[in-house]
Amino acid sequence: MAKLLDQYGNPIESTALTDVIAGADMYGQRPAVIATPPIGLNPDVLGSALRAADAGDSLAWQTIAEIIEEKDPHYQGVLGTRKRSVGQLPITVDAASPDPEHEKHAEFIRDWLRLGLVEQSSFDILDAVGKGFSVHELTWDLSPGCNRIVEMDYRPQRWFEASYQDGETILIRDDNADPAAPCVPGAPSQPGFREMPPYKFLVHKHKSWSGLTLRAGMTRTVAFFVMFKHFTSRDWGVFVQSYGLPLRIGKFGVGASEEQKRVLARAVFNLMGAAGAIIPDSMQVDFIEPKHGAGSNDIHQRRCDWIDAQISKVVLGQTGTTDSKQGAHASGAIHRLVQEDIERFDASLLSITLQKQAVVPQIDLTFGAQSMGQYPHLRVGRPDEPSITEVTNALQWLGPQGLTVRATEARQRLGFSEPEDGDDVIGGRAPLAPPTAAHMLPAKTRPDQIAPPHNTAPNAKAGEEQTTLHSRIVNLVERNGGTETPALIDAMSSQLATRAAKAWSEMSLPVQNAIKGAADFDEAQDRIAELDLPIDAFAQALEQSVQLAYLMGDALALDQMRHDDA
Repeated sequence: MAKLLDQYGNPIESTALTDVIAGADMYGQRPAVIATPPIGLNPDVLGSALRAADAGDSLAWQTIAEIIEEKDPHYQGVLGTRKRSVGQLPITVDAASPDPEHEKHAEFIRDWLRLGLVEQSSFDILDAVGKGFSVHELTWDLSPGCNRIVEMDYRPQRWFEASYQDGETILIRDDNADPAAPCVPGAPSQPGFREMPPYKFLVHKHKSWSGLTLRAGMTRTVAFFVMFKHFTSRDWGVFVQSYGLPLRIGKFGVGASEEQKRVLARAVFNLMGAAGAIIPDSMQVDFIEPKHGAGSNDIHQRRCDWIDAQISKVVLGQTGTTDSKQGAHASGAIHRLVQEDIERFDASLLSITLQKQAVVPQIDLTFGAQSMGQYPHLRVGRPDEPSITEVTNALQWLGPQGLTVRATEARQRLGFSEPEDGDDVIGGRAPLAPPTAAHMLPAKTRPDQIAPPHNTAPNAKAGEEQTTLHSRIVNLVERNGGTETPALIDAMSSQLATRAAKAWSEMSLPVQNAIKGAADFDEAQDRIAELDLPIDAFAQALEQSVQLAYLMGDALALDQMRHDDA
């Protein structure tokens, strides 16, 4: 029977891939419940936990990191937004080459993705954004010719530790571990911990700045901000108690007895909660509105808002998508681009982790080790393609300029299907009318080939021979009932654009050459003045364009009159 080998050529026991290794312990270093949560967050507790984590003992810090994310609503919101934005991105798999064997490998990974494990686990995998790394224990289904991952179970970071020897290797907390027998040759070992077996764990590392995984994690940056905000919230509560409610003062007469004083005291203390009290006529209760203390009454809110804005910048790189302000729509759109940049970076790191620790092991254990780069390529992220708006604008503006695109590609990009016979359709190109006598004329006598003289008067007398382009086309439209108007105008517009472009090129090129060969501005002026530019062709094209504009107006007027008569 063939043996499974790891990346070092060592045999792998099947039980190592199918049994639980780093599950919860009832008594030990991996409890499911935090038995002794840290005392209130203060500089001493937080500083001690961070210093211990820097020295290789991050248990207290990882526990605090969980509580910070759980208790602070703003941090939980922005961090959850960042993780969910990547978790909903599409996943694609490309074969290493067109070779049938490589296509088979790619389809094997695509079939594995259909199990939905990556979609279910991506949010927890990206927990590394806040804590520096995340760990998932993999459970394999070892079947002949189909060895694949069937479970990805999230494991809390407090069950693991980054080795203090190299600051990168993630070790499992285990009271019964034998540090003398490392699972990975050359890996660091330390008492109370054990190494991770090959192919058994998926460890995703995310560094918010350059440095070791031992000190990574975005929560390290926001921890003190969260602590200061909790202090401010506490002070805000004291402020509201002291200055947010009116002060009640009870007054009694000189001869009031002790019983009357007790009645008045009860009325003053219970008045706000009970919203009612009974006192004798001889007593009086005054309500004095507070003056909001020595400072502004919104100072605590502004401080909390400022701290939340700093947390948004750390997590999302901007504040426009979290803190709405009047007139900030355009700014929010720009800030969304910043968030998309971070999203692409997170997706790239996730793709690398899944490629190395999920795709490659499954291919190796099922089909055997492949040569470098001959594995299916898994990618998380939106495809780099233009938006539907950009595609539509390109078709609208570049189509008349000569751009041709397959209708099937446009439909696929827009998400439309090919209509079938009998379907009700929207849109489409209007059918062209059959050719008329005007199209059968010789080229020199065709209306769209006649160039009018420069001095033709638009208000020529009725009895004169009408040779202008304008009058000939108008007569043609009248004879054919206006059916050829769109086609003729399109043909004329295209011809005039070609003539104008050619004429402009013939004029601009000599001017450009004159400017390039001149030593200074005066010499350039002299050179241009000496040029004999062919302006007649360009002027003729402009004149015909004006006449075409008149034609379009007349044609529309004729169409409207025919519609009114009908």
